Amino acid sequence: MLIESLSAMKKSFESAYEFKTRVEEEKLLLEGLGDKYRGYVVFSDYRRNEGKRRFNELSELIKGALDEIDCCDSKTASSIYLQTLKGVLLQTRWMQVLELYSKRDIKNK
Repeated sequence: MLIESLSAMKKSFESAYEFKTRVEEEKLLLEGLGDKYRGYVVFSDYRRNEGKRRFNELSELIKGALDEIDCCDSKTASSIYLQTLKGVLLQTRWMQVLELYSKRDIKNK
């Protein structure tokens, strides 16, 4: 059950990240084509650059936990699962904060 839960979490993060990235890029493109930025078009922002690196770290964290859980007893597996959830939560919060500040930087240009 722990393996299925982590696998589903990883797949959900991947799908949500790609979807949100594409929506954000399209929004930036449409804004850039309008009068708001007068010719300044952002095609690639935080999500495709720094955000992608952080997303890959999150994905590797979950993948590492999946590899470890497969080879241990249920007590150790539960501990690995809990630590992974804490790591995912921390990393997700950092990603949200950094993304928020990157959006402010784009708007101030």
